[in-house]
Amino acid sequence: MEFLKQRLGRTWFSGMFILSMVALACSPNETQDPPGDPCKNEGLEFMEMAQLDLFLDGGLHEFSEARYLEGYVTATGQGGNIFGSLYLQDRLESPTRGLEIKTDLLNAFTYFPEGSRVHILLSGLFLGRSGAGWALGSRRDIFGNPVLDRLPAQATLEHIVLSCEPGGEIAPLPVRADSLRESHLHTLVRIPDLEVAAEHPVPTFALEGEETLVPLVGCEGTGIELVNSGFSDFQAENLPEGSGTATGILVGRKGDFQLLLRRAEDLDLSGLTCEERYPPMRSDSILISELADPDNEAGARFLELYNAGKTALNLRGWKLQRYTNGNSSPGMEADLTGLELDGGATLVFSANPGVFQAVYGFAPDVELRANGPADSNGDDNILLVDPFGTVVDIFGIPGEDGSGTSHEFEDGRALRRPEVARASDIFQPSQWQVWNDTGASGTLRQPMLAPADFTPGQHPEPLQPE
Repeated sequence: MEFLKQRLGRTWFSGMFILSMVALACSPNETQDPPGDPCKNEGLEFMEMAQLDLFLDGGLHEFSEARYLEGYVTATGQGGNIFGSLYLQDRLESPTRGLEIKTDLLNAFTYFPEGSRVHILLSGLFLGRSGAGWALGSRRDIFGNPVLDRLPAQATLEHIVLSCEPGGEIAPLPVRADSLRESHLHTLVRIPDLEVAAEHPVPTFALEGEETLVPLVGCEGTGIELVNSGFSDFQAENLPEGSGTATGILVGRKGDFQLLLRRAEDLDLSGLTCEERYPPMRSDSILISELADPDNEAGARFLELYNAGKTALNLRGWKLQRYTNGNSSPGMEADLTGLELDGGATLVFSANPGVFQAVYGFAPDVELRANGPADSNGDDNILLVDPFGTVVDIFGIPGEDGSGTSHEFEDGRALRRPEVARASDIFQPSQWQVWNDTGASGTLRQPMLAPADFTPGQHPEPLQPE
């Protein structure tokens, strides 16, 4: 009975249908659920949130079928940082899908508290994209082009109703910034090991009256950007100065993910700074141990690092650089922050992990971008640089095209000799065995074929025959 009173107060039904529902539900002689009981969604077909993908073909889709979705409320705009949207996900914890409802309903949290279990009545709603995530709303035409718009407040209350089943506490999905996927969009996530970028000029969460983007950098790699409203309740509070976690609704798309906080406490940076947790380190035990440009498959190229020491080294701030051909300045470089190399172990880098796995039978440790240090065609120069900008190890001579030199490994391989246990900031050909298709300058003229002629992940190995 209390449930029906709530429904009536929020105008879920109207007119005589509501009155008939009340009369049936309140009958003192009732022995079974009344016909049309809203708890049963009679006449409506239940649809899993994941099935929304079936209705998106690049434009807006209008639902005409008598269907409903079920979800849990994750963010309602309480705190003022989220406006015009209500966010849901399909599970209280470990969600597989999230959904944005575009709405004009103010103070939505008074109707749908966080953790509430709700039903979304789909008939008459439009489905589209917000970023790369799903969103429901109304349709508006701009110069003849349909766009997804916010639902009026009254329509929101007619299409979203509290379930008869209780909700619960939402558990944010723990996920690292470099592991975010588009399937996480519009769900509540918690990202660890972040701090506010040192170069960010605004000390508060946002400038008054202005949307403010706050870059968070990862202690161990990829970061993410906060989108903070200049009208939020916590706009004028100072940003925390340590490192820790950020909890919020993931929005945007792959390559441009952003996070919406619900309240100031969602940014918990109470730990030590990243530099205090992972101080920069010097070492000459990290070596470039193998470079590969197989004659039979360019996609099987790789670069291998080896730790000749006995203790693990955190590579925060370390970089790999590639000097392409005879260029005297580096091109694309790879930041190794987030990686740790155990004593006596290797790290294998590939620009094409799918091909690498198909050729060698296992996945590389790290994927780097195409045309970077792990994707050399054999006439480039590769440098390993520590967090202080010092060259630790080198293959080749920057500014000198490798073709026809002692550092050409085109269609071949460059292998560090097993007795080498210290890095060198000057290229020493005597520390390497090099195979290629020319045999110039003391190298071996013998194109190498993958996988048989390469040993990614294995170093040191016995000396190869000259």
